[in-house]
Amino acid sequence: EALAAAPSPEALDTLADRALLVVAADDLLGRSTLETVGAAVADRAGALLQGALGLAGGSSGLAVVGMGKLGGAELNYASDVDLLLVGEDERRARQVLELARRRLRVDLDLRPEGRSGALLRSLDGYRAYWRRWVRAWERQALLKARPVAGDPELGQAFAEAAAEVVWGQPFSADDLAEVRAMKARTETLVGRQGLGLRDLKRAPGGIRDVEFSVQLLQLVHGRLDPTIRSPGTLPALAALAEAGYVAPEDAVVLAEGYRFLRTVEHRLQLRQGEQVHALPRDPAGLQRLARVLGFADSPAQGAAEAFLEALRRERSAVRQVHERLYFRPLLEAFAAVGEDASGDRRVLPAEAVAERLEAFGFPDAERTRQQVQSLARGLTRSSRLMGQLLPLLLDWLSATPDPDLGLGQLRDLVARPHHRGLLVRAFRDSPEQARRLCLVLGTSRFLGELLRRQPQLLPELGATPPGPGPEPAGWAEDLARRLERLEDPGTQRELLAGLLAAELLETATADLLGQLDPEGVARALTRVAEAVAERLEAF
Repeated sequence: EALAAAPSPEALDTLADRALLVVAADDLLGRSTLETVGAAVADRAGALLQGALGLAGGSSGLAVVGMGKLGGAELNYASDVDLLLVGEDERRARQVLELARRRLRVDLDLRPEGRSGALLRSLDGYRAYWRRWVRAWERQALLKARPVAGDPELGQAFAEAAAEVVWGQPFSADDLAEVRAMKARTETLVGRQGLGLRDLKRAPGGIRDVEFSVQLLQLVHGRLDPTIRSPGTLPALAALAEAGYVAPEDAVVLAEGYRFLRTVEHRLQLRQGEQVHALPRDPAGLQRLARVLGFADSPAQGAAEAFLEALRRERSAVRQVHERLYFRPLLEAFAAVGEDASGDRRVLPAEAVAERLEAFGFPDAERTRQQVQSLARGLTRSSRLMGQLLPLLLDWLSATPDPDLGLGQLRDLVARPHHRGLLVRAFRDSPEQARRLCLVLGTSRFLGELLRRQPQLLPELGATPPGPGPEPAGWAEDLARRLERLEDPGTQRELLAGLLAAELLETATADLLGQLDPEGVARALTRVAEAVAERLEAF
């Protein structure tokens, strides 16, 4: 409050320095978490901007919007403070920036048209630009837009208009490609600059891997799920995990890696007071950084070596999860499937979905409506991601020989909690597995009942096309060896039944997908029959 009401530019500077010192002291003494540090540094920046507005003539008619880490309330000690200015009084806006730049690294490059664009725009000016020109990366940036100072009503109106830009239309396959290409260019640039893995932010396994993973999932799924729209990286990641978009174990890896990398970044910036994201080149600087982070020398290795080993471990874990999430085929499925000619996502109330699908092979409208409602309830009990999958599943079911049968069988699978868990894990990483399941369920009651009895076979649907397989004798020998390890005849029969079911499901799925011709199907079934018949003699 004192900073926001500073009586002079000199007082503003002094209070801003004092606030930063308090935050840094609590941080170094272990009294703060990464989240509280980032929020406190962001609050300091917002209060400083509010103080600058007061010294420049007041807040009326001028709003300051935080972007990037300021908008996400996760600011670094020496971050650029990304801003957008909303209003029409350019003279006052320039005064605010002049005062703020005495203690903040103000960056206005995210404004429309970048460095060549106008310093500030009216709210209508922003709206006109977004309607005509907004790009995918700008929608990504607006994820973090948050009013931090100035006219509260104008700031809130800007936030609502920005939210409509981000969430008001689907994030398309072209948008996905644009964001991915932008990140790939950044990684290439890091290599050309010779920074390699010294760059904590942009190199593989770095901070951007976590941020882009989270933001891409938000952009694809957040239109339908407001609970995952948080501008902060860690709160958004927690919401994504809670809703089922990210596996809990993957969310832990990303959160731990993010905290570690950001803490290293903070220590570097506190040491030099500069905007730095790269590790020191000299051994002495690296050793000093390691000690500040709490690493110590030991008979086995020095502090710097222990730190670098921990850094490599965190980077590797983050990169693996990033590549699994960032290039997940499910993103393309949501971006490219289920849109009508106008580009609007076909996400409708259950009743409307059922009525529309009646024209696609669901003969009993009332029964279809009831089954869709039951299926939707079962899916959303597992995760909101599964609820969003419903229109895709219905699209795929409508293309099967018996959509009504498929819908009923899928509903029965989802009705069992254990089955729902398997479906969440399977569908989250493989839309192709979901498509194949719909094909199987909408084609064969026999295969649907087989899956209900043995849900552990669901992952088999995502298998690659079957090859010629082992010769019948080899398959039989392998089966014999596996059965001999089990002494109990009942257990042997269960194993035999499970193997038979797995082979049958794989062959039937390949048949339905056109991956096996009739002769291939006959050979595969004969191979299984011969091996099973041979083993039955033992019972």
